[in-house]
Amino acid sequence: MARSLLLVVAALAGLGGGQDQYDPLYLGTFARTSHRVSGDIFILDEKTIYIQDFSHDGQAPDVYFWADGVIIPYITRSNLEPQVSLQRFLPREDIVLLLPEDKPTVFDIKSLEVWCRAFGVSFGEIAVADRLVK
Repeated sequence: MARSLLLVVAALAGLGGGQDQYDPLYLGTFARTSHRVSGDIFILDEKTIYIQDFSHDGQAPDVYFWADGVIIPYITRSNLEPQVSLQRFLPREDIVLLLPEDKPTVFDIKSLEVWCRAFGVSFGEIAVADRLVK
């Protein structure tokens, strides 16, 4: 876990540290957004999704990053403790998603959403599988 966290911190800081280097793959932005959800979404490697300048107004309960029905934890540049429930991100914040065992690589994700579980509503989505080639 500590090694994974160190790699994530290095990714956020823009450091390679001698690891295999990948060119980030830009996926795009969230579509069909509400609650001021925005951000540029990148794949850094097969296990790392980075959302630059993510924003969310925090005005809804029970909101998560959601991949095909699986809650995806995350860390931010200002808080390296893994989080699950989304809070308000205004001003914007850089986010790294921590893929769980149910979704071990980006190739296991069809769609990524900002999902309100309380109301069963998406606040923004991006089709990940459509933009990846194995």
